[in-house]
This record gives sequence, structure tokens and C-alpha cells, in this order.
Amino acid sequence: MFSSFKKLCALCLALVVLFSVSVSVGRELESQTVRYTGVMLRDMTVRETPDRNGNALTTVRTNEKISIFDYTPEWLYIASRAGNGYVLRAQVRDIVAIDPANTLPYGVVPHLQKAKVAADTALYTDRNTSSGLWAGLTAGSIISFWYISDGWAAVPYHRVIGYVPVSHLTELTPVSPTVEYAQSGDPLAFFTSFYETKQTELNIGRIINIGVACNLIESVLQPGQRFSFNEMAGPYRSTTGYMPSPVLVGGGTVTGYGGGTCQVSTTLYNALLQLPQGMTIHQRRPHGPSGARYVPHGMDAAVGTTEINLVFENSYPFPVRIVAYAQDGALFVGLYKES
Repeated sequence: MFSSFKKLCALCLALVVLFSVSVSVGRELESQTVRYTGVMLRDMTVRETPDRNGNALTTVRTNEKISIFDYTPEWLYIASRAGNGYVLRAQVRDIVAIDPANTLPYGVVPHLQKAKVAADTALYTDRNTSSGLWAGLTAGSIISFWYISDGWAAVPYHRVIGYVPVSHLTELTPVSPTVEYAQSGDPLAFFTSFYETKQTELNIGRIINIGVACNLIESVLQPGQRFSFNEMAGPYRSTTGYMPSPVLVGGGTVTGYGGGTCQVSTTLYNALLQLPQGMTIHQRRPHGPSGARYVPHGMDAAVGTTEINLVFENSYPFPVRIVAYAQDGALFVGLYKES
């Protein structure tokens, strides 16, 4: 009985921690605790609001060390000589946590739940159905999200935040609050990214490639086993089922077989990062300084060659199942505990 009480206490504590993390990143940033430090890549204006046209407070200089309170998908909330303000994430390097034992790796936001879209709806720009739209969501799609507030689920969309009415969702499933609490079959981490669904020849190829890669990476990773994305999802050619589509190379795009697979590896990578104590990343490289726009800046994972690959290891003492599927613009990856 005492053991059950301890487990319940751990569950409650973990829920509080996860909720506080999701709220601090998902809403307006109000944290006054310095969580990270970084170094400026170039001279940059500090803005009063996270807006390129926001009021200028001051300038931080190239190679200047900065203190970071928090972040959004595109901006950092920092301390400056003229008061707290915002700089673009893309202009800061060498970002490290001050207290790594009690802070998630930089850029990570836990997705606390997943859900099925119950009926055709939209991803709104604000918590109001009269606001603008980021994208449409079709019935049957699976998405994951950060938190729920006032009847709205906050969902990452590229480098902004979108909102879906919870009344338009069904089959809500939370991640386990801790790995220790999880039972066999329980989810440990989720992540969703979004892709275009326009029906041009090359984009149709990209959609097909995303589906092919999702099918190929689904697997159960045993304790101590390594996972190489290129080995699981490759080779990237027509005989594997891939189609010609745009591929990111050197900051631009070229047509090649397997375009779109990097979005699958990136979505998987962002799920892995939510489990820093158990999923060990051995190899990962972003697409370049600007990164891929379908995730927050600096959170992409390119694949395609021996030098460009996503390789990780299951360091947990139990197997982990990788689930991946895509439907109508929503690409979902889930990691589940297995016995």
C-alpha cells in the first residue's frame, strides 16, 4: 500500500512539472529565471516583443554572452542592458543549460497528449474560431500537443503556435508522467510536425515518401540496441518505393528520390529529445544555419548519407516501440514502453 502511495505522489509531482514546462514555453514568456546561456553569432537588435518590427530596446554584439530565460519556436527571451527582450534563435550559438540535471535540453517542449481529429477542423492562429487559419485538419488525423487552456489545445505548427478546439478532438491520450510509472504499452513521448498537401507532382512525391519512411522506421528497439535512420528507411531510391521530390541541400532545394524523409527523421528526433535519460543520440546534423522551417529553429535532423544520419541508442532497461504515421498533412511519431 505504501508503494502505491509513493507511486501516486510521484505521478502528481510529475504532472505538475510537465504542466509548468508546457505553460512556460507555450504561452507568453514571463520566466525571470535564467535557464540557459548562449553566444551571439552577430550584432542583433533586442526587441521588446517577439516581432521583427517590435520596439528596439538595445543591441547585443557579436560573440557577446547572453542569459536566456526562455524560448518560443523562433525567439529567445533574454536579459539585456535595457531590460528583458527578444532576439531571434537563429542568431545565437552554443546554447547550454545552466542546470542540465533539472532542465530539458534546449529547444525541447514535451508534447503531453495526443488525440484523433474527430471532424474536419482547422489549426487557428489564436484561441478564437474567428481568428486566422494556419492549416486545415482532417477527420482521423493524429496530432500531439503541448497543453490545454480554456478549451483549446496548443499545437506547434512550423515556427508558430496554433490552436485547435478540444471539442473537435477525440481519444485524448496523455504520455506517462514518468518512465518509471509507465506500464507496458504506455506512451513515453509524442511529437507532430506538419507538411504541405498541395497536389503538384513533386509534392505528391514528397507525401508518398513521408508515408514510405513512416512504415519503414516502425520497430521495437531492444535495450542497448542502436537505430540508424538511413539503414532503416534507406536506400533512398525508386526500388524502395520513393518518388522524386524536393530535397534540401546547402540551404536550397534540388529534386531527388526520398525528399520528405528528413521531416520524418526530424519528427522522430524531437520525440527522442523528450527522453534525454534513456534515448542517447549518437549522430545528428541539422540542415544548415537556417534549419528546416517545419520545426522550431535548430531542431531538425537531416538524413541521406553516411555523414548525414540520425543514429541513437535505447539506453533504457526495457524495449521501446517506435510508431509513425502521416495523414493529410499531419506527421505523428510516438515512443512507447514495451515489456
